[in-house]
Amino acid sequence: MKRRGTRLTWASFTTISLALVAAAVAGPASASVSRVDSQAGGELELAERIDPEPGDQPDDPARVSDDFGGAGPLLGYTTARPEALPEVGRVDGRYRAELTDNTGNRTLHFHGDQGRLDAKVVTFPFDYVARNIGIGTLSDSQTAPSSAGSPYLFAGVQVHSTDLDAADSAHVVVGHRGPTAFTVEGKNTVNGSSSVNDVGANTVPDGRADIRIVGNSDRTLTVYWQQPNVGDAGDDEWQLYRGTGELPGATAAFGPSVYVGLITYAFGTAGVPFVGTADAVELAGE
Repeated sequence: MKRRGTRLTWASFTTISLALVAAAVAGPASASVSRVDSQAGGELELAERIDPEPGDQPDDPARVSDDFGGAGPLLGYTTARPEALPEVGRVDGRYRAELTDNTGNRTLHFHGDQGRLDAKVVTFPFDYVARNIGIGTLSDSQTAPSSAGSPYLFAGVQVHSTDLDAADSAHVVVGHRGPTAFTVEGKNTVNGSSSVNDVGANTVPDGRADIRIVGNSDRTLTVYWQQPNVGDAGDDEWQLYRGTGELPGATAAFGPSVYVGLITYAFGTAGVPFVGTADAVELAGE
């Protein structure tokens, strides 16, 4: 069942909305960035690649939360490397990314490899949640694909520096990590060098979870996860990632603002094709 209509209300972040509304963000131009702003429905198409002008980035915090209502392209997102994963959009009221081709690891996020990212600009401090995010089959997005063959299949949340061409990011994803199936993986990438670990096999038996990333005032990140909560946010039971909330290795030297959004990717071709989906994303204070 798709979770709808609930906003974040954690008391410890009541000042975040004021900080976000006060921020004015302008991202750098990049030939690898495409704006996906169409509101038309129908078949998904590769967006035209353009160079965003200064001030043309999505800096309105009211636009960050998204329930992916309707059908068609994603709305208001900045998309990096759309050619890596062309079939992404809103389907059945969810974010849906169909990964049918991973030739040359074109979708991979690891070390210097960077696949597709659909994101919006967020200013520290922030509290961002993705609901019921994970992997599924082409025929049933809410049923996880088999872990036979030890595939590497993921969907999750990435925090990326405002230079989308730089390999400086952090992410938390859900899926199969080779022999460690049905898990949550955390990764830091700094200047093209990645550190990665996970929370252990069979911790998310449906291949889906809720992911929460808190961007602290000092520009560090604290990460949480839980089994999908399709009810009210008051029923959340967040667990710190690996008991500390810290991702492995060093964290990128993020600026005052970052891109935060969704990724779906694979390593190799085992388990391909599959889909990554999410019910909603939420920013505290909205």
